[in-house]
Amino acid sequence: MASMENVAKGVRTFDAFPKVSSTYTTRSSQGGVVTIVLSIICIFLIWTEMGSYFAGVEEQQFAVDSSIGWDMQVNVDITVAMPCVMLHVNVQDTSGDRLLAAELLEMEGTEFDLASTHELTIESRADADDDLHSVFSRAKVAKKFRKTKKSHPNAPACRIYGSFKLNKVQGDLHITAKNYGYMDDSRSHAHVTPGSLNFSHVMDEFSFGDYYPKLENPLDGVAALINTNFFRYQYYLSIVPTMYVGYGGRNVVFTNQYAVTEQPTTQVNPSHPPGIFFKYDIEPIGLTITERRVPFWQFLVRLVNVVGGIVICTGWLYPLIDSMWDKWANRGRSVPHENQTLLDKGLKRDD
Repeated sequence: MASMENVAKGVRTFDAFPKVSSTYTTRSSQGGVVTIVLSIICIFLIWTEMGSYFAGVEEQQFAVDSSIGWDMQVNVDITVAMPCVMLHVNVQDTSGDRLLAAELLEMEGTEFDLASTHELTIESRADADDDLHSVFSRAKVAKKFRKTKKSHPNAPACRIYGSFKLNKVQGDLHITAKNYGYMDDSRSHAHVTPGSLNFSHVMDEFSFGDYYPKLENPLDGVAALINTNFFRYQYYLSIVPTMYVGYGGRNVVFTNQYAVTEQPTTQVNPSHPPGIFFKYDIEPIGLTITERRVPFWQFLVRLVNVVGGIVICTGWLYPLIDSMWDKWANRGRSVPHENQTLLDKGLKRDD
């Protein structure tokens, strides 16, 4: 027994957490205030760390596009300030194929409305900077375009909308007037005078890949007003295949981002007729955006470090705060003359 007691006493000397008897501890109002503030800070930091953990981080990786496919879907919803009977829509790519897109799209008369539109700005030329959670919540595939505008046959403007497949190569999508620029337009019975040309336009949708109505694209909501009849409006689009991957691969969205620049010009001739031209080019690289999270054990370690650091630092600073509090509370107070005399006598008597 004696040896066990000696061992216990020896081990006790290594105690880094000495205990203080409750007889020698007191509670104070300033200590209560510090404890409340400390608790609020700890709760806030814990909430912040949990939010960062569950939100995750986005990792972007570029690689050579290895996807296999001969075609790509394009989704268009454009309103041009000319009657439908005067317009011609087609696609021509570098492989030499020409697609009569007007036969694959819906064209209906409507009013030319500029409400909720904007010009193409530097901020909107790059694709919308959406986080992964926003993309997953809005990436709902739609099969048809919504009837958002009132239509009537003799309207002064034409809404061109729909989706169709085109070759997955560089090409142009043209919206021109009939009898202007293309030899086969001469068979058209529509006669378009130069004074009736007006290629002012509003774009409600212009995207590539599956049609996600709620995902934002650089040309969505863009409007261009043209005051000249013979006018050529060109857009240059650089398309990057993009894949969004959620945490653990639970959500995967395939789409195509693009950046766009514009070049309006009044220089038109038979080889460069007036109209609206979309020149698109598909980049040979693909972008993968993946959601990552730190391992759970790392999250716990960070949590313990944050909370423990705050508690320890507060323990170090509290004596200083308590001393300053006492000095501030006792400022202006002095010891009475009678008490000071008795104190001096007591000191002399001890000597």
